[in-house]
Amino acid sequence: MRLSPNKIEFLAEKLLEMIERDSRLHIQTNSDLVYRAIADTIYDDMRTEDQIETEVEELLKQHLGEIRAMEMDYGALRAKMKREIARKQGFVL
Repeated sequence: MRLSPNKIEFLAEKLLEMIERDSRLHIQTNSDLVYRAIADTIYDDMRTEDQIETEVEELLKQHLGEIRAMEMDYGALRAKMKREIARKQGFVL
């Protein structure tokens, strides 16, 4: 999923607000640090997903002839490969 930096900042802000409103949770540090940790985590996840996308594209390029010869659904194969690579890396899409 593609998110703009503004959208990531917005989501981080909303998540921080949810945490602060939840009476079961108590932030024991500066809320700015929690906000930054949330935003950084989202950015890191996006980078990981980009790396998975790159790996999938490379694999598909390597086997493009075979995919065409067998008349495979490129989109379905791409999605399946992405899920499988993510699963092997312990990453949840």
